Amino acid sequence: MTESTQETKQGLLDGDRTVPPSSNLRTVLAQDLYAMMPELKEDIQLKPRPDESVSFLLARLRSSTTPEEAVTMVAYAFQPRISVWWAHECMSSMREHLTPIDHQILELIGGWAHDPSDTNRREIYDIALAAPSKTPGVWLGLATGVSGGGRRDEPIDLSTARAVNAGVLSCLARGGLQQRSINLARFITLAQTLVGD
Repeated sequence: MTESTQETKQGLLDGDRTVPPSSNLRTVLAQDLYAMMPELKEDIQLKPRPDESVSFLLARLRSSTTPEEAVTMVAYAFQPRISVWWAHECMSSMREHLTPIDHQILELIGGWAHDPSDTNRREIYDIALAAPSKTPGVWLGLATGVSGGGRRDEPIDLSTARAVNAGVLSCLARGGLQQRSINLARFITLAQTLVGD
């Protein structure tokens, strides 16, 4: 293997620096993520510093006065399927606060994670679209539905990131004020584990 091929496999060359790959993230650098997803500027007040990694910005958001913005960052930063899986794990830790339809959708998403076929994704999406209200699991079902690029006949304009964010934050709100900081810390810790360094 040539040296340049080896460098390309180990990390992305970006000017004078090598940026290590992360299969869970859309990109490693926070500024690149903001450039890719301009709606982040609307959803997060704290702005990235030059050359700041997603993991460092996530840590800053976690310790900010609005740590919920860390949830928003994670929803955008992960690849769509990883974002859905992270939200699934967050919601699964709060099952007692979810509705029967949420439970049904979470079970289906668990199956989709092992068999991410278009058929399974569409089944989840159709159930979420037919739900009478947007509960945490319904938001996650919608996120799952659009995670594969959406459908031509899609009746709503929604990104995976925004639906994941809505689902996780609404789930967090259901846990009550006393447990909020504990649940939020657990969600962000899980995300940081998936982000890595």
